[in-house]
Amino acid sequence: MDAETILHYVHIFAKTKLRPSQLRTVAERRFDDASALCRTRSNARANGAMYLAGFAVECLLKARLIEKFRWLQNASFPIARSRQQQRLWSLCYRSHDLDAILARLPEIQQTLLQFGQKGSNRPLQSLKAVCAWTIFARYSPYSANINEARQFLDQVRELKACLR
Repeated sequence: MDAETILHYVHIFAKTKLRPSQLRTVAERRFDDASALCRTRSNARANGAMYLAGFAVECLLKARLIEKFRWLQNASFPIARSRQQQRLWSLCYRSHDLDAILARLPEIQQTLLQFGQKGSNRPLQSLKAVCAWTIFARYSPYSANINEARQFLDQVRELKACLR
């Protein structure tokens, strides 16, 4: 491998702080990756598809978090800030806990209720189902099947429109 190729990889893996628009772009790319895995129709690709789709939701939620708490966009670890602000920073940059992120974004539930059909809370139910996602899916000995993955992606697709 030549030095230019190695440098390219270094840029891909570099730790950066992202703007909400960049997080939304990343979310779209990971969802497209998840969709491509689903299109293989291979059960062996189902876990990867579900993992990537859940990660897309994480990116969208973090974009909303950064929009709500603008100081997160440019902040390094906030040593001089309150414990609550330090926890918020960690939630944004070190955590993958969708339920904890949602707890900081209660307005999303209201948005989802408005997005649903009159009297339907289906988008909110989809969000709660998708929030079962964790990074531990990377290590799961359980193998989902491609139909489960498709259903999960359908829920994420519905949510993406609401979370932008």
